[in-house]
Amino acid sequence: MDPEEGDPWPDLYDYGVIGNLRTAALVSRFGTIDWACLPEFHSPSVFGRLLDRRGGGYCKVAPVGWQEALHRYVPGTNVLSTYFVLPGGTRLTLTDFMPLAPGFISEQEDRILRRIEAEGDTVEVEIEVDPRFDYGRPGRHHRTREAPDRMVWSQGTSRLTATGPWGWRQDGSRTIAQGPVEPGKPVYLTLDWGERAVPIDPEVLLRATVRFWQQWVRHPDAPLLRATHVWRDWVERSELLLKLLSNRQTGAFVAAPTTSLPEWWGGPRNWDYRYAWVRDAAFSAQSLFLLGHFREARTYVGWIIDRLTTAGPKGLATIYRASGAPVDVERRLDHWEGFHGSKPVRIGNAAGRQTQLDIFGEVLDAVEQLSPVDPDFIARAWPVLSRLVESAAHEWTRPDAGIWESRAPPLHYVHSKVMCWVALDRGRRIAERLGRGKAALRWGRVAETIHSTVLREGFDPARGSFVQAFDRRVVDASVLRIPMTGFLPYDDPKVLSTIAAVERELGDGPFVRRYRAEGSLHGPEGTFLLCAFWLVECLARSGQMDRAVQNFRRILRSASPLRLFPEEYDPKTRRPLGNYPQAFTHIGVLRAALAIGGGTRAARFAPPPSARSS
Repeated sequence: MDPEEGDPWPDLYDYGVIGNLRTAALVSRFGTIDWACLPEFHSPSVFGRLLDRRGGGYCKVAPVGWQEALHRYVPGTNVLSTYFVLPGGTRLTLTDFMPLAPGFISEQEDRILRRIEAEGDTVEVEIEVDPRFDYGRPGRHHRTREAPDRMVWSQGTSRLTATGPWGWRQDGSRTIAQGPVEPGKPVYLTLDWGERAVPIDPEVLLRATVRFWQQWVRHPDAPLLRATHVWRDWVERSELLLKLLSNRQTGAFVAAPTTSLPEWWGGPRNWDYRYAWVRDAAFSAQSLFLLGHFREARTYVGWIIDRLTTAGPKGLATIYRASGAPVDVERRLDHWEGFHGSKPVRIGNAAGRQTQLDIFGEVLDAVEQLSPVDPDFIARAWPVLSRLVESAAHEWTRPDAGIWESRAPPLHYVHSKVMCWVALDRGRRIAERLGRGKAALRWGRVAETIHSTVLREGFDPARGSFVQAFDRRVVDASVLRIPMTGFLPYDDPKVLSTIAAVERELGDGPFVRRYRAEGSLHGPEGTFLLCAFWLVECLARSGQMDRAVQNFRRILRSASPLRLFPEEYDPKTRRPLGNYPQAFTHIGVLRAALAIGGGTRAARFAPPPSARSS
């Protein structure tokens, strides 16, 4: 996998992800870490070969002369094992993880551990480490220092320390170590960020990390798990992925651990998703709530309260760093070639300065869900949270950028209006529980006005469908959310005809495009997997169960062998597109699985044992 030798890039589906609830790394089944931003999700990359073959940096562990490789997660965890097959039945297992070991390791210690174990015979293994700090920007060289048992790379205040089982040597920009691994005698490569951490037996850290994930994921009484037992493996992987993309201190969820993976190879729709979208994070919190993780839902609401408290006159932003700080200014990395040549590579996100009115409804939907479970917490927070309801009441008549974050001039998006209705409807319900009758009555009247306006201005009788915007009469998959929010019932004639119109105009088999009208950027994009799962949910809840299950099964086949999904997908080439793995898509998996359930009709369609062949 040396890029100097002209090896091809791994496919996105060759990657798994590991993390420590502060940051994450992408590990290929060929033994390379090709993406790692340290110490936080939004930090500059240290290993970035995912986006530039020669200048991105990587860390490789692989046996000499291997023939086949595949990887699997340790059951119930985000600990990733890669299996290399060598001649004669010999096998090398590489286990990658970032420690989550309360009581053994500090929350501020960021470490990647790579466990190397041989089976059958002694295996010769090669390690390569080639860090490129700060996105490998030109002219910013790091220093390399060798110590008796480790190598240290540093640039400014950034420092990476590698501790391995053998001596190191330099080969150009790469630092290499090579040696034998005997059966039953595992060795470790340890990568520490910052000052070298206190040495801890890595086997202890591995056991503690496996225990952390397995204890967290097992909630047998969670309503979503009881209802979706037929799809358990898919639900569990999505559950684990959402947790992995959260920040352990703030409870915020980032959209994805990557930036600039293209929505179409060679196209310009390449965005930085390493941030916490208020909307996406609310979806994640709602899903984890249904899985029995009440603490995660409560922590997310607490994070929103903190943002509202410190927001100032401009109110709640659409995007933050997972730490809660403002999102970074959007810039281009012109020195990087991009994934398979797809430029530009962007860091930061200008959508953080947009107006997106739907976030009011997403947040208050999560709050209302939590309200009956933790009424005292919501009551204490209500003076702050009620500001969101007031914002929706005053701002719903404004145009905005919408859920798809168009960079064209703002429009009166139907989805945004519906979600303002959700904010007022949920706010009214909570206010009634808290005995705030006057506020509930006032918000109820505004909700009725929004409802009648959407029915009048947002539905096109000629198309038989709700449309993208009052001022753009095209079909948009976001209108599938109308029955999902309770705005109209699933069996309403307008909803049924809208579902049919989305399938007719945006469908590609079970897959669905967001829209067909161009925004301010040109170039194609793939089908949007979240929208495909929304369609499954709508079909299931409108009584079209057999079609829903068949669609669900076909969409599941578009996942990676690790049951991980990207943002988008091209059904013709079977190519994953967009940032990966994508929280939004995995939320769709959970909602669709819940809508289908685990009853007799769903059981007739046993889920595929794996997404794709390895």
